[in-house]
Amino acid sequence: MRSARLAAVVPFALLGVAAVVFWRTAYPTITWWDSGNYSLAAATLGVASAPGSLLLTLLGWPVAHLTLGSSPAYVLNLFAGALAALTVGLVYVVALSILRNMGVDSNGPTTVGAALGALTFAFSATLWEHAIKFTPYVLSALFTGLILYTLMRWWEDADRPNAWRWLAGLAVLFGLDFSVHRTNALLIPGALAWILVRDPRIVSRPKPWLAGIGGMALGLAVQLLIIPISATTTSPLNVFEPSSWSRFWDYVSLAQNGGGFLVDFWPRNSNIWSVQLADFLGVLRANFFHSATPVGFLGWLPGCAALLGLVTLWRRNRRLGRAFTLVLLLHAAMTVLYFNIPANYFRPFDRHYLPVFVSFGVLIAVALGAAMQSLARLATVRQLAAVGVAAAIILIPAYQLIGNWSAYDASARYFTRDYAVNALEALPPNAIYFTVGDNDTFPVLYVQAVEGVRPDVRIVNLSLANATWYVDQIARRDRSFPFPRSTDGRRLTSTVIDTTAVIAVRGSAEQFGLAADTSLPTSITVRPRPSIPADTVLFDIVRSNAWRSPLAFAITGGNGAMAWLAPYGRLEGLYWRIVPIANLGPNRDTLRSNLLQRYEYRGYANDSVRIDDTSRTMAFQYLVAFTTLLDADKANGAAESCDEATRKLLTAFPPERLALPELDRAAILSRCRS
Repeated sequence: MRSARLAAVVPFALLGVAAVVFWRTAYPTITWWDSGNYSLAAATLGVASAPGSLLLTLLGWPVAHLTLGSSPAYVLNLFAGALAALTVGLVYVVALSILRNMGVDSNGPTTVGAALGALTFAFSATLWEHAIKFTPYVLSALFTGLILYTLMRWWEDADRPNAWRWLAGLAVLFGLDFSVHRTNALLIPGALAWILVRDPRIVSRPKPWLAGIGGMALGLAVQLLIIPISATTTSPLNVFEPSSWSRFWDYVSLAQNGGGFLVDFWPRNSNIWSVQLADFLGVLRANFFHSATPVGFLGWLPGCAALLGLVTLWRRNRRLGRAFTLVLLLHAAMTVLYFNIPANYFRPFDRHYLPVFVSFGVLIAVALGAAMQSLARLATVRQLAAVGVAAAIILIPAYQLIGNWSAYDASARYFTRDYAVNALEALPPNAIYFTVGDNDTFPVLYVQAVEGVRPDVRIVNLSLANATWYVDQIARRDRSFPFPRSTDGRRLTSTVIDTTAVIAVRGSAEQFGLAADTSLPTSITVRPRPSIPADTVLFDIVRSNAWRSPLAFAITGGNGAMAWLAPYGRLEGLYWRIVPIANLGPNRDTLRSNLLQRYEYRGYANDSVRIDDTSRTMAFQYLVAFTTLLDADKANGAAESCDEATRKLLTAFPPERLALPELDRAAILSRCRS
């Protein structure tokens, strides 16, 4: 009776522990890369970059509007934690099902062991990293768990007449996953192998085929919802605008990224063994075979447990062991083959390996569940040995939790929101703000559209400006935006600019943030590059704007982002402002006010807050602005102001926290005196 009560309580305790840990360590706001993109899509019912994860947007939209006094991004991050906890629960359920098919009773000790194994997976690096922020990758892992659960249910019912229903459900899941992030499509070969191992004769029966085709069509049909959403949304995020059948097909086939659904197995972009497989194995090691602490051998226990689980499965149910091994190996192989990553890729691919690791988590739970059952028998004859084994089993998830806590406790990481707010708040009124990439665009779009920060600023991504749909969207969405309304009007640009173009100067010196007695030229001469679409768009905006709205470029793009306007850029903070006088140098007063008084730099000087690689990289944008100010102060003989700015820089961004080389630290310290 006590064992039965324990077995009933364990799954709820498992979900509770996982959820509490994920919620306690969740980001309080958006973070870099996909977080701002998908949080914006969910909060505004927009269309994110292909493949878009429509299902995540649909699930997140009502959640984002249940703010409960918090920012929508934070609530969405908590939702991601809930999805991750459900994934952990599915790992536990699938492991119990496997244990049952191995002849292991699902009693109290077994359920406790399986739960400890599931928690070991919960506190692994990749799941935890994505359980604390709103992105599609935890939802992909949840679908992997659902697929494995469905495969196990079919396995148990395969000899029954209605077993085809599980195959229909399996096909629906694969079809729906097309609206998540498509990673689980790489599990299809493994699923087919699983089915053939259990029932090779299934290929000759029509009902399973019909169930699979019908279920897949039903799941895929959900993606069609993107057409009316794109046609009616008012979100600032409507990437590629797939509001018609032709645009929809281009969107889902990833035409803007190369097309063909990006199925590109050959030629390899780098060596498949030394780069691509090594990358996968490196992430696997970081999750289950790590050794980053003085007792690093304990970090190998999760991986050893998974291998033990696979061996135990083979010993007790060879057919099931063969099927599970095929699923794991084929899924891993297809993942490595499909993603075909180049050497030294600028982003880690760990998020795409997460679905494979769900199966690894199941094996850990199987191993610990079987071990706890054996331990229960051992306790009756050798109590001391039983205590030692129990301690070792409990130590596995405990070590994962303790060892990874500092790395994935994001509860005080405001780096991204602070950067976005800093970038927007300091801009002159009604500015047109040009960005270039993901990390300087989606965060500012989020804080503007969702949190209401500086709605007067109009944001233009110059990388997207190379695409016709984006240009059309700008012209249609904001009737007051300085841009030719018609396509013919835009075509005139190519005839206006040849090798040089003259732009008349209008307005007063004060409007450009210049001293009142500054003499302005009557015009400036620039040399646009009409062969580059974004340059043509930029020229159209500059010409149509006629200096009415201030023009500002994100510091992230460097001088290259300003292109032919670079000589007229004047640094004022995290942006260059365009003025009609070339080579003026930075606006010292505005730059100082922004860097020393207006901007927030939370977390960079706090030793308890981990600085991730992207936040460290973005911090160097602040350093560019600070060192520019130091050089300007020195050039103007303002030694005291230069020292003050140096103190602020070193206080806000301690060099050791940014891992600055010693030479760079010395250069900062001596900048005002050298």
